[in-house]
Amino acid sequence: MSGRLVFKGGLLLDRAGIRGGDLAIEGGVIVAAQTEVEPTSGDTVVDAGGGVVIPALVDAHTHLRVPGGEEAETLVTGTMAAAMGGYAAVLAMPNTTPALDSPARIAQMLAATGNLPVMVLASGAITKERAGTELSPLAALAKAGVRLVTDDGSGVQDANLMRRALQYGAELGLTVAEHCEVESLFGGGVMNEGPLSANLGLRGIPAVAEEVMVARDIELARATGARLHLLHLSTGRSAALVARAKADGVPVTAEVTPHHLLFTEDLLLDYGSVYKVNPPLRADADRRALWRSLARGVFDVIGTDHAPHPRWRKEATLDDAAFGMLGLQHALAAVYTGALGAIEERVRPECLPPEVVASITKLGIAEAKETRLGWLWLIVALMSWQPAHLLGLGEDFVGSLVAGARANVVLFNQSSEWTPTATSILSKAGNSPYLGVRLAGRIEEVVVAGRRLVGSGELISEGNWQ
Repeated sequence: MSGRLVFKGGLLLDRAGIRGGDLAIEGGVIVAAQTEVEPTSGDTVVDAGGGVVIPALVDAHTHLRVPGGEEAETLVTGTMAAAMGGYAAVLAMPNTTPALDSPARIAQMLAATGNLPVMVLASGAITKERAGTELSPLAALAKAGVRLVTDDGSGVQDANLMRRALQYGAELGLTVAEHCEVESLFGGGVMNEGPLSANLGLRGIPAVAEEVMVARDIELARATGARLHLLHLSTGRSAALVARAKADGVPVTAEVTPHHLLFTEDLLLDYGSVYKVNPPLRADADRRALWRSLARGVFDVIGTDHAPHPRWRKEATLDDAAFGMLGLQHALAAVYTGALGAIEERVRPECLPPEVVASITKLGIAEAKETRLGWLWLIVALMSWQPAHLLGLGEDFVGSLVAGARANVVLFNQSSEWTPTATSILSKAGNSPYLGVRLAGRIEEVVVAGRRLVGSGELISEGNWQ
């Protein structure tokens, strides 16, 4: 692309707040972000009127299935879906075949990502082969550049082994991330345990299976001083435990997913396996509690838990179908749609920094639009610069739209309404819970390191998807 790429007439949203203005990109960096940028001949101009220009997103919870699960996803299809969802970087989970439990295995996987336009990082497994019996070589993983370790897909059942992992994590500067699930309480369940599971005759997964491990690991983090990150929390009680721990000064961070914010267990009334996910979709009371916790600043990250599966693994009975659903491509729109529902339920973002509130007020818009923009700012923070900070991505992902910053930029049209279709899915898998769901807000442009990957809502084939 010759000349500059200029976004005209929209709002600019970054960690400092929201303001009106134009933005110009050239040579991989932002060269202007100001009230007005005058295009010149040779510039490519994007009409951003009605939209919001934001820093590109970072997903700290992606299952790319490589190595060993290429029937479900490949590095190419996974990063294509990520780009379409506005992501400039994703963290691959280690529950692969074989597991990513050594520097050699991680290096082999990452070697295949070098030419992809979306950055792929790798987490390491806490235990060898994720078997929960022996720690992985955590010092070697840290030396190789791993910043986060997890046995995601399984919780570490042995409390003493988890304590040792946290002790090593504290010494090595690693974040230890936990899939909170006590297996003896999980009991082979397929959906949330409650009146609905009983009425449907299905084995339930009790909330306490998650909450007991949340409580245990918070106390282990308190004792060791290690950085603990709790993945995909799904209950109001889990969020309350995190809130209390943070108030006590425990170094804990927490993640919530788009699907737990948007959906409830009622979607399983027709036994649809696309909605089988772990942790399960909970009752509406938990969904509402998650939004209230989000509004109060309890959660640090919104992670997709993007979990592709081949068709035969999802198109089965609930007992036999795999857990998991796609997330990368529709995450931002899904969460924004949920936020509009939270507004209707009179939930407002309470944890916005004063300077952000002041910047929105300065726009001189109606109170209802102020609330929507406040929610959008908080959502972007939890999907962009906050996960980037968790993963230690550095100055290229600090969330500032200023001259000289790396051009990782997304145009999000929050006024657009649309319904995803099966033909629009870029993942190799098709197990998306958002098909047929009316979503508010759509990504129209994506630029990563100055390269335009999405234009006018379509993936650009010149993105070097090889």
